Amino acid sequence: MKKVHVIQHTHWDFEWYFTRNEAIVQFVYHMDEVFKALEKQQVDYYLLDGQMSILEDYLDAYPEKKSELTKWVQTGRLFIGPWYTQTDELIVTGESIIRNLSLGMNLAKKLGGSQKIGYLPDSFGQGADMPKIYNGMDIHDAVFWRGLSADKTKAREFNWKSEDDSEVTVANIKDGYFVGVGLIYDDNATEVIETVVDGATIDDIVLPVGGDQRYVDYDLKERISFYNQQLKDKDTYLFESNYPKLFEDIAQYKNTLDNVSGEFISGSVSKIHRSIYSSRYDQKYLNDKVERRMIYQLEPLMAMADRVGIPYKKSLLDKIWKLIVRNQAHDSAGGCNSDKTNQIILERLREADQLSYSAVDYLTRKISESEKNKQSNDLTFFNTLPFPIQKDIEFKVSLKEKNFELLYENSKIPVDIWNVTKKYHGQIKRDESQYLDDDYYYVYDCSAQITIPALQWITLNIKPIVDKTIEIVPAKGCDQIQDSHYQIKFHDGQLALLNLQTGKTIDNFLSIVDDGDEGDTYDYSPAYDNQVLDLNFADSQVSCECGNLRQQLKIKGIWDLPKNLSERSLNQKTVQINYELQLVLDDSGLVKTHLLIDNQAEDHRMRVVIKSNTQLNNYSYSDTQFGYIKRPVVDPHLHDWQEIGWNEEPTAIFPMIHYANLHADGGSTTVYSKGIKEYQIDGQQFDRIALTLFRSVGFLGRPDLIRRPGVASGNQFTYIPTPDSQLKEQLHFKFAIGFDEKFNPVQAMETFQTYATSNPYYQVQTLNQFTNTLKYFVMHELDDQIESHPFFEIMTDNLIFSSLTESEDKSGWLVRIYNPNKFICEGNNVLILNKPCITSLTDFTGKIVKNLGEQRKVSMESFKPGEIKTIKINK
Repeated sequence: MKKVHVIQHTHWDFEWYFTRNEAIVQFVYHMDEVFKALEKQQVDYYLLDGQMSILEDYLDAYPEKKSELTKWVQTGRLFIGPWYTQTDELIVTGESIIRNLSLGMNLAKKLGGSQKIGYLPDSFGQGADMPKIYNGMDIHDAVFWRGLSADKTKAREFNWKSEDDSEVTVANIKDGYFVGVGLIYDDNATEVIETVVDGATIDDIVLPVGGDQRYVDYDLKERISFYNQQLKDKDTYLFESNYPKLFEDIAQYKNTLDNVSGEFISGSVSKIHRSIYSSRYDQKYLNDKVERRMIYQLEPLMAMADRVGIPYKKSLLDKIWKLIVRNQAHDSAGGCNSDKTNQIILERLREADQLSYSAVDYLTRKISESEKNKQSNDLTFFNTLPFPIQKDIEFKVSLKEKNFELLYENSKIPVDIWNVTKKYHGQIKRDESQYLDDDYYYVYDCSAQITIPALQWITLNIKPIVDKTIEIVPAKGCDQIQDSHYQIKFHDGQLALLNLQTGKTIDNFLSIVDDGDEGDTYDYSPAYDNQVLDLNFADSQVSCECGNLRQQLKIKGIWDLPKNLSERSLNQKTVQINYELQLVLDDSGLVKTHLLIDNQAEDHRMRVVIKSNTQLNNYSYSDTQFGYIKRPVVDPHLHDWQEIGWNEEPTAIFPMIHYANLHADGGSTTVYSKGIKEYQIDGQQFDRIALTLFRSVGFLGRPDLIRRPGVASGNQFTYIPTPDSQLKEQLHFKFAIGFDEKFNPVQAMETFQTYATSNPYYQVQTLNQFTNTLKYFVMHELDDQIESHPFFEIMTDNLIFSSLTESEDKSGWLVRIYNPNKFICEGNNVLILNKPCITSLTDFTGKIVKNLGEQRKVSMESFKPGEIKTIKINK
């Protein structure tokens, strides 16, 4: 007999074309309905969409309702969690997803406990590493709708596996989380159940009854009874159920289910929006920035500070993470919202940016001001990564004198001075002629190659020089720069790169392409009357600045573009776009790039195209949350997708988190990004990586797109203008390019971490009270003077650092590392501690899985391909 588990729920988008503030009004009344329906036994069970943020907002308004809420959760009738917000999975970091689950499960625990279900009914695609993340959080069952292709399995229930043998049992709600509403409104029970049963391989089948912000169906029991009467001869029985019960019954079939692996980003059964990764670039850039600061800078810095007596502030970190993951909710991460919602998202991101930035500033100052043998003009640099770094670091110095030397242990460090600004530090006056010469000082914009041990800081001393004016690196009217790795030459509006290691030249290795975008905030779609423009750098101003280590090539110019789709169709160009491109070579093995664009055009897509050092690539590669993935550069259904009934064209546009790569026998090209989240392999020989810089569009949803025919996404019944998503503003794009002989995923991620993690620094001085926002505030030094000591260092060449946090019980440090390779790695001497400590292997939450004993060289069993491990180091 077919047993149909009827699961009553509401899908409560955190925010969308409405704001969170608007939705909470309906939610507080909705909760009255939920409590009433449970009390009167109108429903046996109810699911509150698997996310805790909406309940946190509710209890903030109605704290007196906590006891009633807890009562229904504890009695097993109301199901909450495990998420804080239902994340979109493909362009946010693995650590963000783990924090999202941790925040949600901890909140749910205070209210009676979370359901242990990976419940993501509407996310735009499923990431390949999700089984690892779920298992690390002790979750072994999952529910989702979008992304599964019949090419992988036609079954509704299957085992989803990662390469490290992590596994979750999946119930794929193929027809959507709203399919069960047919039970309420459609009297044709046979037809509704045929839809639900189609593709089911077992006798336990899920029928979710709910929808977007849907009310409680008070007549659910009557409708179930009505259906059972109609189906009594069909060997089918409906009953009220919940997801824990469903998976408990599915468990008996587990060994018979299909085994499936990889990501699910197919538009075969539902829209997947494979170009949403480039909507609202301003939000994606800022989200990426605060993610990196939290994971690679602030959390490790807090651990370093705690070890010298500055308390670890877990609640402050949680506050910032809540702001971040609220912006990673389904729809919010994609940017497919109304302008008023996107404005709130940007404000939350700015708040997270300010909080995290200020926390870093406070800690670097507190440590520097408390150092043993501190002297005026000491300059302290911090390395918040668990491996040594040697890199060209930018910094500012404030001095009364017109020259200085930088010393480390009495050895002179070469410094490049790029700019000097004269500043006044006396009381401001309306008549500036009254300012005294003695109240002026100088701010030097500098860079120097600095070497810092793992998770430590070093202090350099600034020695003022009074009898000689400092030399600024001059700007020259030249057309090429060079370091030990590359030579870049500008000629006839194009850039050529000579690889000094191989002797090979790549002509026009970096270019810009612009085309019309008649899509919406969900999807790129080419204009019906399109015009593709190859934007070179002709008629530009070119200059070079060549320092001791760093060399910079700057190109300034103007591109003429169509103002809008109408002009594009008529081949008109009346809008001028100012741009500035800076290329930096500094012996890092990377071409570091900063592009500034003042966008004043509408309805267009702009991409940067990087020509690789390989040809005839059939596959591309990019990083995932805890590994990397291989993807075909041409989707096998590119030409028959409409014939087989897919919902959108499977253009090989793909998500990236930090990097995209092409490699073959001839070499490897990797592009590292700070905030750019979308790439496509381009060129007749598939030898070019095209990064989507931004898309400029003006509607939340549009119907009848070339790439997505049919009804509009979002709201099908009205146009919702989003003029802010035209992004008519100054936009910054930061990325770097590396050309190597071979692709190595460990090297790629370490290169990214070194490139994308800025190094905090602090100068002991009183001239400039506004080096950061908090500098003006007074501060006590620590009671005891401190100095930097080693903590630990990751010593293996095959594993990647993921995070460093304090354990929940505050008794130790949790170090998460993973194997990004597709082969087994040994776990010998993974970490070298500064002294022997009690260590253990834990799950992601810090729950001890295995005691490792007292170790200084921390070893464990081997790492499976893609495996993640968390090591606890006792304090």
